[in-house]
Parts: sequence; C-alpha cells; structure tokens
Amino acid sequence: MTTSSAAAPTDAAILTALREALGDVLDPADLEHVDLQAIERTTPLLSLPMDSITLVAAMSRIETTFRVFIPEKQAFAFTHVGDLADFVRERVQAKAARASN
Repeated sequence: MTTSSAAAPTDAAILTALREALGDVLDPADLEHVDLQAIERTTPLLSLPMDSITLVAAMSRIETTFRVFIPEKQAFAFTHVGDLADFVRERVQAKAARASN
C-alpha cells in the first residue's frame, strides 16, 4: 500500500497500514491473541503484544508506506493508535506543504 505525499492519509488508511504491518511483524502466537480488525484510534499501543523490536519494525513499515520519518523516541512515546495516526498525517501534510513552496 502506498499513498501520495500530496494528500493527507485518512485514519482508515493509517489503520489499514498498521494492521498489515502488525500482521507481518508479530509472532504467529501473538497474533492468535489479537483481533487486528478491532484496532482503532483509541486502542492503547501497550495493549498490543509488541516488544521494542516489533514496534520498530511496525513503525518502519509505516514510514515506508507513507514516506515519513518517525524518530525512535517518538515511536516509543505514542500512547494510542490515534497518536500515531495524527503524527503521520501531520508529517505528510508538512512534507506536502514544503514541496508546494
């Protein structure tokens, strides 16, 4: 899944990318305990079975999908999925604004 840097991604696009990333990076045993489709903006990231390695891997996938950089310190500071979505959206919009100048 790829998105244009000119348009800010929707929550649905970011949630889909996160679900896909988690489906790829989580251990199959952990996936058995997670309903990826139930992940929403209000889902606490700490409720997901991620350790630091899977978090970084998932963030890397989000970075590639939306062509944004998520500093590692920031990735560990997100509390809810919505925090990640807002950050990605803001980065995409800022990048588009710089490109249009």
